[in-house]
Amino acid sequence: MRGWVLTLSVLLAAAPARAAGGGAVEARVRGFPPANELFERLLADPRQAQTSARYYRALGLDAADVALGNTWGLRRWRTASGTAVQADLEGMAYSVFKLSGSVNEFETVDFFANLPVEARAGRWSARATLFHESSHLGDDYIRRTGSDGTRYSIEGLRAVVSYDAASWARLYGGASYLLHRIPAVGRRGVQAGFELTTGDLRRAPPRCRLYFAEDLQSKEAVGWNLNSNAEIGVRLSDDGSRRSVRVHLDRFDGHAEFGQFYRMPLSTNSVGVSFDF
Repeated sequence: MRGWVLTLSVLLAAAPARAAGGGAVEARVRGFPPANELFERLLADPRQAQTSARYYRALGLDAADVALGNTWGLRRWRTASGTAVQADLEGMAYSVFKLSGSVNEFETVDFFANLPVEARAGRWSARATLFHESSHLGDDYIRRTGSDGTRYSIEGLRAVVSYDAASWARLYGGASYLLHRIPAVGRRGVQAGFELTTGDLRRAPPRCRLYFAEDLQSKEAVGWNLNSNAEIGVRLSDDGSRRSVRVHLDRFDGHAEFGQFYRMPLSTNSVGVSFDF
């Protein structure tokens, strides 16, 4: 992984507590705060850092995606205007396996290292991320096909703005731009989506909420063709907090999210479980 990931994360953690415009901030600054409080996780974004597993059928085969990732808060402060700002560190490994009975074949894995900065003011929240992604074929895929794949490594900037239209409705939109890319794919991308969530359906633990979320992404790398991921599920927690388990059904249409297969058209129905920390 590139050295700037470690260097910038250390600088963010150690930087003086100042507002973006140089204004005063609270004298008390919180170190290592909880993540996903100012800008909540996008539920239907397939590449949001998370810990999850999904089962589906693709190209006539049984397959499973497994994501192992998390977001760690580094520092939070508040500007003179009352806007809360937080710097985070984020990492994830996202793999796909071909399920074939006694031996499950490892197909590919994408690695992510991100440096997000998020902010919230009232119903508005935003997240700007410096990100790195690399993609690698699995040994079982290479052994079966004889393909060594291609080198895939990108770095860029992504920004998303979110608005809480009501206690049960959220809208968001944003864009991305690649600063460095191998291979030389298109640099630009756009994203939009919404989330609808019920209140608690029961007062006693485990509390549960139903939700429906839709994420739409279009990237220059695949001719601006649309990727759509719709997710419907139930969110379970003991106290109604963000720390919860989600069980969900997904419908994905577009191009494969894994870097090694980014040109491959794909449509899947999946069942999954995700853990929100």
